[in-house]
Amino acid sequence: MLKKLITLTLFSIILNSTFAQLASIDGYVKDMQGIYIFEKAIPSMNGEEINTLSYNLVHNRLNFKLYPTNNLTLTLELRSRVFSGKLLEQIPGYASIVASDNGLIDLSWNLVEEDKYFINTAIDRIYIDYTIGNFQLRAGRQRINWGINLVWNPNDIFNAFSYIDFDYEERPGSDAILATWYPSMSSSVDLAYKASDTISNRAFAAKYRFNKYNYDFQLLAGQAGHDFVIGGGWSGNIWNFGFRGEASYFKPMNDYATISDEAFTGSISLDYSFPKSLHIHTSFLYNSLGSINGESFSLIDPNMQLSAKKLSMGKYELFGQVSYPIGSLVNISAAAMLNPVDKSAYIGPSFSVSLQDNLELYLTSQIMLGDEGSEYGSMGNLYAVFGRLRWSF
Repeated sequence: MLKKLITLTLFSIILNSTFAQLASIDGYVKDMQGIYIFEKAIPSMNGEEINTLSYNLVHNRLNFKLYPTNNLTLTLELRSRVFSGKLLEQIPGYASIVASDNGLIDLSWNLVEEDKYFINTAIDRIYIDYTIGNFQLRAGRQRINWGINLVWNPNDIFNAFSYIDFDYEERPGSDAILATWYPSMSSSVDLAYKASDTISNRAFAAKYRFNKYNYDFQLLAGQAGHDFVIGGGWSGNIWNFGFRGEASYFKPMNDYATISDEAFTGSISLDYSFPKSLHIHTSFLYNSLGSINGESFSLIDPNMQLSAKKLSMGKYELFGQVSYPIGSLVNISAAAMLNPVDKSAYIGPSFSVSLQDNLELYLTSQIMLGDEGSEYGSMGNLYAVFGRLRWSF
């Protein structure tokens, strides 16, 4: 099966150069090794104690676009992943969790499933995009990104994501229809519907985006799951700092008031780039449904998809990041999240270097610190290290 993936990748490159005007094909191949080290051993489902978990992931992504006319674009994007390693043996059912698909149509399959490895292929983008004048219509599995901030997005009611899931840059998509009208160069009106078999995953909303006082503003309203939702946000500059913020208020519909809670989520951020390219970024999140005492957060959950209604386990969250490029080939960065109530924290240093054109080495660590039972220290202190080689084409 791995040979078939390599063959398909090479075929895509040849096809891309042959039919460049009618279609485009790009993607990447990544090989990542990861290891989790638990300061305090945790029990496994088979009764054994786990001190370390390790795995290897070979990840191939293919992005196809077809241009039948000037106004029409057909898009298909899929990723194939080969999982192997000790983690599969120690977490029974891991392959089934990876294969789960919350969309209207199940587009994720485990092609091969063995005790020590499995191969999963999933289509996370498949849509038709039609543009005529100032009007654009997109239908199918797509990413509808209404968020403004870089870490927490209360306005991202269609497909919220976890910042900690660093290896999925494309982010999850939705089975949806999105219609956009552009009244001017600096404004737009969006109307979107996310389909689902269950009302909890369904969403329908409108958004108006405009520019005023050198700021971009947006307002949105609609239904997300069991709730009516209204929200808004802004992005611009205050002095020399990038200044962003967004918030959403969720109110249960009458028929679901007993199973859904009223909620407010809001985030605000500042970022600044120094003359020598040192970049700093800080953000704050308030989540009314978060627990004052903290709730457990699992770093080894392969489906770390959150919702705009509850973007964290804690009620308050702080974020900080510093990054610095060394020349044009090397970048170092360090990010941290802190729950100021239970004092637990997430720390994520990283290092990347461009080895040659389209080839990158990426090293990162994810450290979870806190008292047992806290948000980030639910399993005691946890140290994870990852090394990834990526070739893009």
